[in-house]
Amino acid sequence: MTHGITALKEHFLDNFALEFQKAGFSVLIYDNRGFGESGGLRYDADPVKFQDDYIDAFDYAASLPQVDSQRIVFWGSSYSGGVAITSAAIDRRVKAVVVQVPFVSAELLVGTGQPFLDMVHKDRAKIRSGEEWPLTRVVASTLDEAEAGTAPVILRDTASFRFFQDASQQGGNWENKLTTMSLFRLVRFEPIRYIHRIAPTPLLMVVGENDNSLLTPQLQAFGLAHEPKQLHLLKNCGHFDQYRGDIFKENIAVQIAFMKKHV
Repeated sequence: MTHGITALKEHFLDNFALEFQKAGFSVLIYDNRGFGESGGLRYDADPVKFQDDYIDAFDYAASLPQVDSQRIVFWGSSYSGGVAITSAAIDRRVKAVVVQVPFVSAELLVGTGQPFLDMVHKDRAKIRSGEEWPLTRVVASTLDEAEAGTAPVILRDTASFRFFQDASQQGGNWENKLTTMSLFRLVRFEPIRYIHRIAPTPLLMVVGENDNSLLTPQLQAFGLAHEPKQLHLLKNCGHFDQYRGDIFKENIAVQIAFMKKHV
């Protein structure tokens, strides 16, 4: 298990891990490279390297004496949901895949990404000249800034701001930073082009009814996946609501039932 972009293992993933453990599953949680306690270039999100890390995590888990290497699941949320999709498409050893509110297509989300690319090309020139890698913020720095919706950040809405404010209080060393080169890679990330290759590995996709910008692409991607597959729609759920409260209880129950059936 690993989290979405810039988020850390302390950010409510322990809730999932404990419930999986109670249900009889062992869990390996790690921070994506560049974030939290993991090594790598700080604040840099590279989905191809993240795929390598899922496969390395598989290899490590499979080496543990208490783990059945034939029954390992890839689990991902948001951006890492997309990485889990692409990783499972190229690693036939995985027993099942669970993704929630996954990032499935930059093209369907941001089109050509030209505003990102204009900035990125300028920043690449800075890097070539020997300057430090330019950074951007993930969310607004204050609630007022988030409510205004005009901050030069990746996620401008108040729901994103509130999630990271709450999440950072759970522990870990989260910082509101992301390299602009991460955006250069994001606009080329298309898990939707890989999702049909997961089969015959079972796939569970959990989506939020109110995850406005991502729901339609998620449903398109699920339609392209081959059987066996399962879709679960969480009512009254936005992009960040599945980690806590009654929505979490519904979410985790569906995930455990799926894993008990297929793993």
